[in-house]
Amino acid sequence: MTTAMTSRERMLAALRRQDVDHVPCCPSFSESLLGPAYTWRGRADTLDRIVRGLGLDSYVPVSLEPSWHPAVTTRVWKETSPQEPWPILRKEISTPEGPLTAAVRVTDDWPHGDDIPLNSDWCVSRYVKPWLETLEDVERFRYVQLGPNDQAISQGRERFIERKRLANEFGVITFASCGMGLTSAVQVFGAAQAVTVSMDNPEIMERFLAVEHEATMKRAEVLADWGVDVVCRNGFYETMDFWSPRQIKRFLVPLLKSEIQAMHSGGAAVTYTVCTGIMPMLDILAELDFDAYHSIEPALGNQDMGLVARRLCPRHAIWGGVSGPIHIGEGTPEIARQAVRDAFGHFGPRGLILSAVPSIRAHWPWENALAMFDEWRLLARAAPGNSGPAQPSKGG
Repeated sequence: MTTAMTSRERMLAALRRQDVDHVPCCPSFSESLLGPAYTWRGRADTLDRIVRGLGLDSYVPVSLEPSWHPAVTTRVWKETSPQEPWPILRKEISTPEGPLTAAVRVTDDWPHGDDIPLNSDWCVSRYVKPWLETLEDVERFRYVQLGPNDQAISQGRERFIERKRLANEFGVITFASCGMGLTSAVQVFGAAQAVTVSMDNPEIMERFLAVEHEATMKRAEVLADWGVDVVCRNGFYETMDFWSPRQIKRFLVPLLKSEIQAMHSGGAAVTYTVCTGIMPMLDILAELDFDAYHSIEPALGNQDMGLVARRLCPRHAIWGGVSGPIHIGEGTPEIARQAVRDAFGHFGPRGLILSAVPSIRAHWPWENALAMFDEWRLLARAAPGNSGPAQPSKGG
């Protein structure tokens, strides 16, 4: 029997398909604009509730964003038009090679106030004008997609030291996202525009990816130097929902291989976020040297979890197994329990980190989440060689 592990030890072992004391359960929790059924204030409070209250595994997020050129300036303004039902928010980023501009419709649920982020899913369906359209735009984008400068690294290291202290207090992993590639392209070009550009003007997409890749590599080197436990490459929109296998092989695979190597260089486990649209690219995923695949959707998109397990699990761990929107959001306690049983049947117990993908939303029925956690405890305890998960405190 494997001796008891800390959550950090358990997560790293599971991500590398090594022996664990029990299958970890490490879901993400998200707020909701619909009005949360629960509200946790502060990361430390959240960790206390998740780790000590619910007996789950968790993580402390670490961030290191691209730097902007010092000559860059911004201005934001709002306009109204009789032809538009919502105000139009416009932002201009002035770069040494000219202005980079975007405009969005400010709907009632717009979450970013008087700002337009470079990367946000909220922008895509509200664009009046996306950030990028031409090769000239991509060259201007370089000035806000630089590797982290000395000041950013120094400040980031200070934040990391504090985050690491918090992670040590709760015995959990540090977790950093690094790199977005074609996921970023969808957000800054707009979904339809990104796909069109990739077919009609592939040189624009290749240049964009080269710019984004260079910043990602520099960030990965710093995160490796800090000793972050887990680095996650965001590939949420890098699937066949948008691109063909030929495009993925041409645009993406060479860049991913070097990014994986850089992310591994400090000893981190490296994960890749993909959700739907993965079935035609299983052969590609099977050959990449990620340690684990994160957020594969088990209920939506006609994805075959048995085939996913057969193709990916000989070499890769799976961080997921339960559909957040279907099994938790629209399900019942018994549906949630069955989803856990199915996940163990397909993927467990070796190399499974149970989670509801992509997250558990605050307005979804909490009893479904609790049923998922309870079924996990039953199955994790019964798995061969496992000593069983920690029990939640009363009222967790």
